[in-house]
Amino acid sequence: MPTMVRISVLFWLGASLIHRLPVLLEWHSALCLVVTLVLTFKTRAFPWLCPLLGGLLLANTGAGLMLMRTLPSSVYEKPVTITGWVVGLPNESDTVLRFDFLTQRISLPTSELTIARRLRLSWYGDTPRVRPGERWRLEVRLRSPRSYRNWGIVDFEKRSFIHGIKGRGYVRVSTDNARLGFSGSVALLDQIRWGLVSSLVADRPKSTAMGVIRALAVGDRSAIQSEEWRVLRRTGLSHLIAISGLHIGLAATLGYWLFNVLWRLSPALLLRVPAQTVGLVAAITMAAGYAALAGFSIPTTRALVMLLAASVMLLTRRRWSASTLFSVALIAGTLLTPLAVWSASFWLSYTAVGFILLFYSLATDQARLQTSSSRLQRVVRALWTLCGIQFFLFVGLSGLLMAFFGQVSLVAPVVNLIAVPIFSIAVVPLVLIALLSQLVGLSALTTLLLDSASGVLDYLWPWMSWTAEWPHAVTSAFAPAVYLTFAVVIAAVGCFRRYWRWVCVFGLLCVLWLGLTTSLPSRDVFFVTVLDVGQGLAVVVETSHHTLLFDAGSGYGGFSVGTTVVVPYLRSRGRSAIDVMVVSHDDRDHRGGAVGVLSSVPVSQIYRSGRSFDDQDRVCSVGQSWSWDGISFRFLSPLPGQRGSRNDRSCVLRISDGISSVLLTGDIERRAERLLVGRYGEALRSNVMIVPHHGSNTSSSQLLLDAVQPDIAIVSRGASNRFGHPRADVVRRYEGKRVIWLDTAEQGAILVKVEQGRVNWTTWAGTQMRFWHSHQRDLMR
Repeated sequence: MPTMVRISVLFWLGASLIHRLPVLLEWHSALCLVVTLVLTFKTRAFPWLCPLLGGLLLANTGAGLMLMRTLPSSVYEKPVTITGWVVGLPNESDTVLRFDFLTQRISLPTSELTIARRLRLSWYGDTPRVRPGERWRLEVRLRSPRSYRNWGIVDFEKRSFIHGIKGRGYVRVSTDNARLGFSGSVALLDQIRWGLVSSLVADRPKSTAMGVIRALAVGDRSAIQSEEWRVLRRTGLSHLIAISGLHIGLAATLGYWLFNVLWRLSPALLLRVPAQTVGLVAAITMAAGYAALAGFSIPTTRALVMLLAASVMLLTRRRWSASTLFSVALIAGTLLTPLAVWSASFWLSYTAVGFILLFYSLATDQARLQTSSSRLQRVVRALWTLCGIQFFLFVGLSGLLMAFFGQVSLVAPVVNLIAVPIFSIAVVPLVLIALLSQLVGLSALTTLLLDSASGVLDYLWPWMSWTAEWPHAVTSAFAPAVYLTFAVVIAAVGCFRRYWRWVCVFGLLCVLWLGLTTSLPSRDVFFVTVLDVGQGLAVVVETSHHTLLFDAGSGYGGFSVGTTVVVPYLRSRGRSAIDVMVVSHDDRDHRGGAVGVLSSVPVSQIYRSGRSFDDQDRVCSVGQSWSWDGISFRFLSPLPGQRGSRNDRSCVLRISDGISSVLLTGDIERRAERLLVGRYGEALRSNVMIVPHHGSNTSSSQLLLDAVQPDIAIVSRGASNRFGHPRADVVRRYEGKRVIWLDTAEQGAILVKVEQGRVNWTTWAGTQMRFWHSHQRDLMR
């Protein structure tokens, strides 16, 4: 293995190890690692240990410094007054204004903190217009950056940690809220971006094209609607909207070509400095300027680092191999963002670049074997190379896409083959030139260019939408992930002939990892997963060949727990459809996410106790039952025509393998509990019970506990919820029965496996808790 490749991979691997730790290394542990390096200085192990431990220590130090900037828990879950500046680009919709805020001072009832921390705020109702650089005094209610903690979904807590977001909250209605002034020096780059995007979209109606143009111009994707994101994901074109390698490369190409041509117009200048040198400097400047307009986001900065590595090679007139160039870029990217090396964008960026460099080198070697060729043959070879790169990327990245996002677009190779050239030749260059013309004050030219880019997108988008609706445009099943991984191994073996043994071992380990992390129940076995959906309920029940969803969490405005939590979790489990969805009752924290689920995955049958979804659903009622894969399902409540509150009319479902059982209770209260006990008595006995009504004192009566006699009780509730759930009296009743108490606010998602009378359980916190979660444990209660 080449030395630079070994160093870069080990350095990256060391930085990656920090992402698997539940807590950071203490200073004495770090000191031991340094001593280890010193003691092995003159041994054969040193060239291997140095980059590995160096990456680990670098990431550990950076993470420790970020943890030191965590806000004290005293500022959360209470009204506080903050003073500071608006930063970033505000996102304004019809109902809410969202923006980032850099604090200067936080005023508590008994004290005052003078600290600079970045917060993400929402302002509802009739809001004023805010812009970057404005200084405000606001009364807010903050909460920790804690997000939903489930397997198979995006870790927004980690994303907040990496981006330095120390708290989230909303602006309260208060007479103290006031604009205090404006600073031209604070968030200067954001002010430029805001002014530019405001002038670009001024007097232009909202449209799909303008949302895409806004994203390509300044990296602001807030104007792209959810349905448009769905089209981009299903066609595999999301990468075209995020300013990254392709866009930075196009900006550099435009700068190089423009200044190279202009410089050649002057023979005197050519004698002083070669046109290629001027072109390279212009390319770097243009790319850096575009990255600045994108806000120096992590993917953009990473692409800029790759470009700088290539430019240094060309400016110093050194001939680096593709592997050396890639290794330098990998080391630089890890140094720049050591806490982002385990992110999807990092993996996808460097894997894609590696595959492109590899395929290009192979294609170049093949072309050299052909001593002569006609112009037509060269054109055909170029088209064949373009098609090959798309197929190579599709095969090479499919395993990663399945691992990170739970789905792969099967139409991506064809769609990218058409869309990428259109974006590269027309859309992105037109937007870049429009930006330049706007910066120099040529408004008429800017309008012409933007209209042209918008016209191209208006022609392209209907075709993209049509392609996205193909029946098999996307696969999210588990089995294809295995086949795709084998395809990656086969392709890689053909390319890395010298390392075929290592590649085969790596590929087999990937397949083994996929199998171990996505175990599915066999016959007569069922899994019950209580998802962490905050103050709400969503339970996924899996048998060998069927899936049931009991409630879908909350949903309000444009947000849905169904699409944010439930659907990604189902995809991570290889479940592409729901056989039965039960909506226990009409409370928003149980029913709100159902619409999002229905719009994302096919649902064969719906049972509900409240309002109808369509004319095919059914009202749950006592006596309804069915069996899947040796597992029986039976509704115990409500009775047909049963009166009472909608909580008491909740669907109650009992699931059993004949030996052990699980009781799903919805939000039933004491009246419904008495009816259940009176109707079934000891037949209610269940090993696992979902705590009724999130632990409210209206439920979990002693009568019900005596009848059910659960071994495990699981409460689904929001951390620091305003209802005070679960009530202390309720918890004491369960403790008095010596019941194992599991809480989604403390443990995250909870997976219960029932197999031949044995009940085992696993929590998200027990397997996935990391150091960026650990420092917030005291905020979960």
